[in-house]
Amino acid sequence: MIPRLAWRSVGAVLGGLLLASAVLAGCGQDEQPSQSFGGPGVEASVGKMELRNIRLDNPPAGIYEIGSAALLGVAMVNEGSEDDQLVGVSGPDFTGAVTNENPASSDPAIPVPAGKTVFTDGPDGPVLVLVGIGETLTTGKYLRVTFTFQRAGTVTVDAPVSAPLRLTLDRWLRK
Repeated sequence: MIPRLAWRSVGAVLGGLLLASAVLAGCGQDEQPSQSFGGPGVEASVGKMELRNIRLDNPPAGIYEIGSAALLGVAMVNEGSEDDQLVGVSGPDFTGAVTNENPASSDPAIPVPAGKTVFTDGPDGPVLVLVGIGETLTTGKYLRVTFTFQRAGTVTVDAPVSAPLRLTLDRWLRK
């Protein structure tokens, strides 16, 4: 008969091995653009550029009408050793993107310094706005957006329309 203490030790070792294999399964080099759906916005990466919490701001009256404009929020994280620049934002269902840095042009020209994060919807960063939206959008719908960087390359995501904070809190409280 095997003592209880020995069974506990065997169980702890097996549990540790199982956890280690699960962690190591996610390791590897992958330079292909990736995208994941989750949280309030989506995430994507291309080259050394990470895009986090990509989303359209919640519509002021609950709906983006055809022809309207929407704030595009994104955190651009340059994990490289060289400066990069967002040189284009395009998509099939809007006519262009403008920034407060360059409102007369559809060329966003937003610099993203090496090792830094640039937010497009914060008080200290540039404001990025999609103009000429070609379809009616409400909370939960999405808009296909392609980001083009000078060095990192191009990545396309489906940017969701954010829910108002009150609706988000109501859903969270019900869980």
